Amino acid sequence: PEDKKVKVLKKKETIYTEGSFPSHVYFLQKGKVKAYKSNENGKEYITDLLKEGEFFGYLDLLQGAPYEETAIALERSEVAMIPKDDFFNLLQGNREVASKFIRMLSNEIKEREERLLQLAYNSVRKRVAQALVMLVQRYQEDRSKPFSMAVTREDIASMVGTATETVIRTLSDFKEERLVDMKGSQITVLEYEKLARMRN
Repeated sequence: PEDKKVKVLKKKETIYTEGSFPSHVYFLQKGKVKAYKSNENGKEYITDLLKEGEFFGYLDLLQGAPYEETAIALERSEVAMIPKDDFFNLLQGNREVASKFIRMLSNEIKEREERLLQLAYNSVRKRVAQALVMLVQRYQEDRSKPFSMAVTREDIASMVGTATETVIRTLSDFKEERLVDMKGSQITVLEYEKLARMRN
């Protein structure tokens, strides 16, 4: 759509907040974004990690409901904002676009269900491994090379639904086992296949 404006976001800048009403659909042109929910105590649970070329914020817009999560830039990012009316006109006028969004919705729901099942049934060790695998799958095309990303231990804890201290301990174990390497906030996945196949 022609009528979109691009917003440049600094690291940790908020795009929208839980409870506010959607007025746009967002398209991530550059950078990385996380979406998360908070409970009454302010504890975060990361519901999605977005990469370049993905739409987000459309689920609540389609439902006509307030946002169920907050979206924040993980690094300097560029986001195209498509006004609500333009988005609806596009969906109504273009069957191809409409079916693309239906596919995206069903994939998103399936992914979330799988993650909730993992939270319920998997050990912390397995969940931390899954979180690292998910980061590689989201942000790296070539799985044969080591993958590095600056990611806070708090963010990993929010992905796996556990305490930050537990994540730090688990990552130290992984480092001893040479599955990962760590320097500051930078985590390098050395053994993607082993993490992906980790047993409970």
